[in-house]
Amino acid sequence: MPTFSIDVRLLQTHVGRVLEAEHTTEKKESIERSIFQGIGLLYHMVDEIARRQPNYARVGVDFFNTRFYGLGGRLDIGDVLLSADSWKVRMYSAWIVIDKKSRAEALKLDYSKFQNYWPTLDFCAKDWSAEVEAWMNDPN
Repeated sequence: MPTFSIDVRLLQTHVGRVLEAEHTTEKKESIERSIFQGIGLLYHMVDEIARRQPNYARVGVDFFNTRFYGLGGRLDIGDVLLSADSWKVRMYSAWIVIDKKSRAEALKLDYSKFQNYWPTLDFCAKDWSAEVEAWMNDPN
């Protein structure tokens, strides 16, 4: 059962329609400590935008890219991350684009206390980096 929720709203403001996405978590927040977790949350948010506001899918892409840039990512990488067609490929892709320090930060969090925004904790497995590297060398 998820320990977080996402709320997406389309608001009418004096400057036009504005997309707002927020989340709450029952656990300690991990996105302030881990870029990898921030990317996982962004995937959930863009999925929820597409589900609730299908006519605003492009806005969801812009939302993802803007927030990813805010995490320290490059805008051109956001589109690459969004092209992943499964959660496993999303995890691989996100792991590849973050640096070693960010990977270490993701691994040192205690996920019994901190929120994990990925569907599994596969990235904590001892052989995860080797698995990702093998995928990167042959993504088919």
